[in-house]
Amino acid sequence: MMPMVTHSVAGTILKKDDFGSFMLQKIADVEARYGISLGVAQKVLLAETGTVEQILSILTNSTVKVKVVEQQENARTIVRQSIITNDADKVLIKAYSKVFKRNLPAKVLSQIKRKETGIGTIIASSSLETFRRIVEVDYDPASRSVFRNYQIFCKKKVAFEIREELVGIEGRGPGGI
Repeated sequence: MMPMVTHSVAGTILKKDDFGSFMLQKIADVEARYGISLGVAQKVLLAETGTVEQILSILTNSTVKVKVVEQQENARTIVRQSIITNDADKVLIKAYSKVFKRNLPAKVLSQIKRKETGIGTIIASSSLETFRRIVEVDYDPASRSVFRNYQIFCKKKVAFEIREELVGIEGRGPGGI
């Protein structure tokens, strides 16, 4: 029997190959590297692999809106810049997305092209089966915001590459917002 490989972060025992432990370690590394302390809401948003709009609505206890700021299309991709705001129109997240057209159904592409809805909502409303893989979690000292880069797979192919910057989420108030 092989011994379990573990290590500790902030008094918590982390197990090798456990995704929750992996994200906890990544976030702890960012905090240590930049001398920052992230709030619970920031940590939840960095680690979540579901629909950002839904989680953000719960954390802010209000509806959030996705506004597509810019969108460009070529034969292979759609590149989109969006913001997610709260009820007071405060920008909470800036998102930069690259959509790989050939890896998505026409119905989903049609919704994306209309620029009316966030990608997470489009995926959920289309009942599209997807898998999210977080590629990077880090901090940008220039903008003083944490960010994450992740991919969304559809039928085992990368359908989206997304960068989300948590620009309006300080992490110290009620709900961390």
